[in-house]
Amino acid sequence: MSSGQPLKKLPLDSRWNSEDEYVESLLHFATSSDVFRSLCGGVHILDFLTREPDLYTTVLPADWRDWFARVTIDDVLELLLRRDLNIRQFDAGNDGPCSERGYTPPESLTAYVDTVRKHCLQRQFAPARDNITMPRHISVGMKPKKIHEVTNFAAYVDRLSADVSKHFNESVSVVDFGSGQNYLGRTLACPPYHKHVIAIERRHHNIDGARGMDVHAKLAKKEKIMRNKKEYKRRLAMMMNSNPVSPEEANLEPILVPDVVLAPSPMNSTEAELDPSTGSITYIEHDIQDGYLENILNPPEEDLSIDDQAHHRAFQDGKTDNNESLGSPSSPRVMVISLHSCGNLVHHGLRSLILNPSVCAVAMIGCCYNLLTERLGPVTYKLPQLRPNHPRLEATGSAYDPHGFPMSKTLENFQHEQGQGVKLNITARMMAVQAPHNWGPGDSEAFFQRHFYRALLQRILLDRGVVKQCSDPDSVAGGSLSGKDTQGTPLIIGSLRKACFSNFRTYLQGALSKLKEDPVDGPMIHEKTRDLTDEVADEYEAKWWYAKKNLAVIWSLMAFSAGVVESIIAVDRWLYLREQDSVADCWVEPVFDYKYSPRNLVVVGIKKKDG
Repeated sequence: MSSGQPLKKLPLDSRWNSEDEYVESLLHFATSSDVFRSLCGGVHILDFLTREPDLYTTVLPADWRDWFARVTIDDVLELLLRRDLNIRQFDAGNDGPCSERGYTPPESLTAYVDTVRKHCLQRQFAPARDNITMPRHISVGMKPKKIHEVTNFAAYVDRLSADVSKHFNESVSVVDFGSGQNYLGRTLACPPYHKHVIAIERRHHNIDGARGMDVHAKLAKKEKIMRNKKEYKRRLAMMMNSNPVSPEEANLEPILVPDVVLAPSPMNSTEAELDPSTGSITYIEHDIQDGYLENILNPPEEDLSIDDQAHHRAFQDGKTDNNESLGSPSSPRVMVISLHSCGNLVHHGLRSLILNPSVCAVAMIGCCYNLLTERLGPVTYKLPQLRPNHPRLEATGSAYDPHGFPMSKTLENFQHEQGQGVKLNITARMMAVQAPHNWGPGDSEAFFQRHFYRALLQRILLDRGVVKQCSDPDSVAGGSLSGKDTQGTPLIIGSLRKACFSNFRTYLQGALSKLKEDPVDGPMIHEKTRDLTDEVADEYEAKWWYAKKNLAVIWSLMAFSAGVVESIIAVDRWLYLREQDSVADCWVEPVFDYKYSPRNLVVVGIKKKDG
C-alpha cells in the first residue's frame, strides 16, 4: 500500500519461505508436540509438589533431566534464550552443583529449543522516527515505559494515518479504543501530530483525569467559576443555626453567580494562548462490548458534554477546525487504534474494521492474554469473580464466547490428532505474558523463589485438607489440579508485601493471614492450619528444597515455550483480517523495544477503497 508497509506480513525467522508455510508449521507444532502442549497449558505450577508422580518427572524426558541436573539454572536460561545452537559444545558454568565443563545438551533438547525459537515471531524493533522526544507538559504522569510506548506508537500512527489518507485520498481521524488516561490520544492531538482524536473509555474517573491532563497540555482551558462568598457564608450560617451539621453532611452546593461563570472552552479552542494548529480530543464514555461503533461515533449531541459538542459537530460535518475534508458527511473516515488493550477488546477493535463503514483502518496492540475468552470451548477465567453470573449453572459454565479466541476460520477449522480447532486454555495464555528475554539473574531468582514458596504452600494446604485434589483432570480446563473443591476452584491469595518473601516462614505467615480473612473459608482455614508453627514450616522447606531447582527449570521452559503461544494469538488476529473480503492489506510488526515493552506487536488492517 505504501513505502511504510513492512516487506513481510509477519515478522518471521529468515528460515521460512512464506507466511503460509509458517502458519501450517506453527499450528502443527502447537497441536502435535507433547512437550509443548504439556508446558503450555498442560501443567500448573501449583501442582508441582502435589502430584504423584511429580510434574518434573512426568513432563520432561529422562535425558533432559539428566542434563539439567549437571548444570546451573543460569546455564539452562543461556541455552533457552541466548546460546547459538550451531555451536555444539556447551560450556556449563563451574559454580553450580554437578556442573561439567564442556557437557553437551541432548540433541532432543537442542532440537526443541530451536523449534520454539523458529516458531516465535521476531521482535526486533526499528523506530518509525529518529530522535523522538516528548515535551514535558505532555509526558506528565507517564513512567519511562509509558513514554517509550506512547512516543513510538504515536510516531507509528502518524506515519500509518498519512499512508491511509493517501490510500483513500481523504483525511482520517483517530479513534482510541479504551483510551484510559488518554496519554496516546493527547500526544497525537498535540504538535507535531495535530490529530483529531475520539477517545472511547468506559471508566468515568479516567475521563475526568484525562481532561485535567488536557488542561496541563494546553489542549483545553481550565474551567473558571466565580462564587458569591458572602451569599454562601450567609446561607451556611442560617443552616447551621437551624440544623447544626457540617456542610458536607448537608450536601450544601456553592452559590454560583450566573453572570460571571465562565463556561469551559471547547477542546478545539483557538484562543491566543493555544496553538491554533493543535488537534482536538472528543471523549465518549462507553463500555465496549463488540466492534460496532457507528452509533458511538455519531451519538445524539445531547449525550456529549459541552467540551465535546463543538468538535463532534465538525466531525459529523466531515470537517476539522481547519476546514479539511474528513470524508463524506454520512461516513467520515476513522482509524481505530489501541495501545495495550486487554483481552477481547483487541478483537472488538479488529472487528470494527469489518462492521463499520466509517472505519477504514485498524492498528491494535494487545496484552493480558489471560483475559481472553474462548470461542471453541467452555470459557476459562483467571479469577472466579470474572465468571459470568452463576458459574455453577451449566448454561454459563459451558458457554462458548463468540468474541473469544480464536478469531480466524483457519484456526477454527485446523485438523489435528486431537480433533478440530486450535485452543489455548487459561494457563497457556497466562504464560504468554511472560518476558523471559528480559530476565536478569536477580529477577529470575526472585520469580523462582516466589513460585517455589507458593507450590510449597499448596502442598501444606493439601496435607491439612484445606485444598483437595481434582479427581478429573479434564474438568479443570487449564487450572490447578488442587483447589477449594474437587472441581479445581482456585484458592486465591493475591498480592503480598515484599517483606513476606524474605524467607518461607514470613511467606507462610503472610499468606495464611490473608487466607484467614476470607469471610467464607477463613474460619475453616484458621482451624486446619492452627498448628503450622515456624518449626513445621522449616521441616517442609527442608523436605522439599531439592525440588526448587526442578521447579525453576520447568518454569523457565514454560515461559520460553509460551513465546509460541503469543505468536499463535498474533497470527490468529492477522489471519482473521486476511480472511475478510473487505480488507485490502494487513500485517503484524513490532513497534516497541522488547526490553522496555515486551507486548510490542501491532496488528494492522487496511480496508479496500470500496470496502
